[in-house]
Amino acid sequence: MRKSSHVIVAALVAALACPVAVQAAKADRKNKNQQQEQLPVAFAAADTNGDGNVTKEEFVAALKEKLGEGGAASKFASLDKNSDGKLSKEEYSGAPEQKKRRKKDK
Repeated sequence: MRKSSHVIVAALVAALACPVAVQAAKADRKNKNQQQEQLPVAFAAADTNGDGNVTKEEFVAALKEKLGEGGAASKFASLDKNSDGKLSKEEYSGAPEQKKRRKKDK
């Protein structure tokens, strides 16, 4: 009798947890979609000289309040994959397409 009550409780907990997990996953997807939609606007705002790239100075100026100067400089360095001192739109966005390809290659 005792084992069956544990199984019932476990099944009940699982049944209650599933809808919560599904809702959390949906909210996460929605948040990621909103972020992706906002990236072109953020890139354009950071590209103050309008040359189609964001320099380290432009990036730090755009994110200094949010990340601090050191944090913004560190984030720039992590995004500047080809180390050319500027971010393309793909680098600025974190290049989700490249990340997906790398995972498939592994």
